Amino acid sequence: MSIKKEKRLLDEVKDIMRLKHYSIHTERSYCDWIKRYIQNTTE
Repeated sequence: MSIKKEKRLLDEVKDIMRLKHYSIHTERSYCDWIKRYIQNTTE
């Protein structure tokens, strides 16, 4: 029996961006924007 781990949002974003061959700097920027958005909307 295999246990499938649920992927976190930012891991999925990173995977998609890597598939589309985005720059690592773009990946970091997008992930930072997402983190800040989530922090600001959950306050």
